[in-house]
Amino acid sequence: MPSNVAISWVVLPLAAILMAAGGCASVQDFAGVPRTGHQKDGTYIVSEEDEKLACRQIHDRLEMLSRQLKMLPQQAAIEERSRPMTVTAAFGRMFGEPGAGLTATTEYQKASAESDALNALLVKKKCIQNN
Repeated sequence: MPSNVAISWVVLPLAAILMAAGGCASVQDFAGVPRTGHQKDGTYIVSEEDEKLACRQIHDRLEMLSRQLKMLPQQAAIEERSRPMTVTAAFGRMFGEPGAGLTATTEYQKASAESDALNALLVKKKCIQNN
């Protein structure tokens, strides 16, 4: 039977590794270090994979986001007329700004931020011709 000391030599390092691995994003958020993807301030930072995309691929993603942005306001209106599915959504609707607590509104904001970042990437990569 292993002693308590032997177990602690195994358990404590393992716990530290798990906490460090699981908390990487939280530590980055706490430190204010930007990471790729959607940010807490509502912006979107393009990833290395995004940076490697060809102009045509960026245009295709923007087209998909454009279709999504056209569809989401209608989904938000339908969602607003329905009952909230969670307590958080109910409180968001009661006490938040217009559109708060709606999944479609959140998705709209994310798609809009991603679209803005990809448009900036098009300019950065000189995919847009200035006349």
